[in-house]
Amino acid sequence: MNGAPVVYGYVRSMVDDSTYVAECKEQLASWCAREGWVLDAVFVDSGGALDDERIGFRGLLDALSLPQAAAVVVLNAVHLSPKADIAVRLVQGIRRTGCALKLRDGELPEQARRLWLGEPERKK
Repeated sequence: MNGAPVVYGYVRSMVDDSTYVAECKEQLASWCAREGWVLDAVFVDSGGALDDERIGFRGLLDALSLPQAAAVVVLNAVHLSPKADIAVRLVQGIRRTGCALKLRDGELPEQARRLWLGEPERKK
């Protein structure tokens, strides 16, 4: 290993579309190369009940327990979920590992962003 941070990618596709997944993986690889990160693996969930059955995401969390794991990389928050409550749940899982979460484009939904930054929830 050359000392570069080791990161793990995550791609979520609403439908089983291997071309889309391959394009996302390629974009993640290019982004990581530009940043000087080592992309060790990309975990994928596609089609089906994506908000409940996330085998790829569970594999990602397992990989994040490895001592060399530094971060999760995703292209944008939609790869976590377009639903804020699901995104919060996934961010909680990543946060528990102690690894960073890096989004190439955009931001997390407000509630997930506040959780990630350790800010208190807003009172309604």
